[in-house]
Amino acid sequence: MLKDRYGNDISTSSQTARDAYIEGVDCVLSANHGAEDAFKRAIEADPAFALAHAGLARSYQLVARGKDAVEAMTIARQNMSGSSEREQSHIAALDHLVGGNGAAAYKAIVAHLDSYPRDAFAAQPCTSVFGLIGFSGVAGREAEMLAFMHRLAPHYGTDWWFDSLYAFAQVEAGQTDVAVETIERSLAANPRNAIGAHINTNINYELGETKAGYDYISEWHKDFDKRAPLHCHISWHIALWALEQGDESRAWQVMEDEVMPDGAWGPPINVLTDTASFLL
Repeated sequence: MLKDRYGNDISTSSQTARDAYIEGVDCVLSANHGAEDAFKRAIEADPAFALAHAGLARSYQLVARGKDAVEAMTIARQNMSGSSEREQSHIAALDHLVGGNGAAAYKAIVAHLDSYPRDAFAAQPCTSVFGLIGFSGVAGREAEMLAFMHRLAPHYGTDWWFDSLYAFAQVEAGQTDVAVETIERSLAANPRNAIGAHINTNINYELGETKAGYDYISEWHKDFDKRAPLHCHISWHIALWALEQGDESRAWQVMEDEVMPDGAWGPPINVLTDTASFLL
């Protein structure tokens, strides 16, 4: 049986579908553009590949295409009969997520990871500031996120995706020095990981390294596809630091061209919160 990048068995006999699925997963994990097209190519190669339909649903959800996400997840459920126990558990957990039941999704994901800790695509919704833990509003969520990542750490080694989100959990919990080492390891493994670049920027901010952070993210951003989900938010960081350094012209240019509603392409939540916070 073919496997994904994390060594999990996947129920497709098509190498083309497998490769496209891995590409789609990595686009989501790195917040780069291309997930939708990759999952669609996987489905074209194997229309009954349930995981690819679930991946497509998740990629739609991340850019607020709720109706499309629900439709794709329905197709994933309809094709589950030929899937393994892991895949069925994976799809069931993401089904809760796409259906809007965050509490059930979190419970299902935690249970799923007890049996399949290297299912990174299933773990991803629990990570980051907009994840099921970070966005919960629950007191102590920073410690909870760090504990969630710490439990998974023995299973991931030096994986670039895991290290990028582990660094985020560490810096949010005040472990900034450790986070520096973790994010450096992540970016060494995959320099074009947008999640890693963003977390590196957060760490620069926490350390008061304004110029170093501004220089790094400005250079990194030059080759970043504007269609990527994180483009708006990374541009916001650039605008804030330009403003802090007295370059109001650059700050407003970046905001108008890449963050505000008439200039940005990206998840509406970022367009709204980043624009409002800059104006404030």
